[in-house]
Amino acid sequence: MERYLIVYRGATVDEAEGPQHDPQRWATWFDSLGAALVDRGALAQGSVEVPSRLRGPKINTASLSGYSVITATDFNEAVRLAELCPIFDEKGSVEIAHLFGPAG
Repeated sequence: MERYLIVYRGATVDEAEGPQHDPQRWATWFDSLGAALVDRGALAQGSVEVPSRLRGPKINTASLSGYSVITATDFNEAVRLAELCPIFDEKGSVEIAHLFGPAG
């Protein structure tokens, strides 16, 4: 099994309108991952992008919303596992990266 990083981006956790973060839906999704879930990670809010030391930080419309680590047999399975993530109902997206090297 290979490890994959799922980065959550652009959720509407702080918005007064539109879909809101539902902790129960996230808990249900995490539970559905079963043994594939290596690290629930954490949700985040208020991130900024720092494109360079010279220009400083800027707010990104697809700001980092959190991360998790999963295991999957290949990239396609990692995508299938991520497709049911509640972030999509919160107007967000995911980015998936294959992790190399030893865990820990």
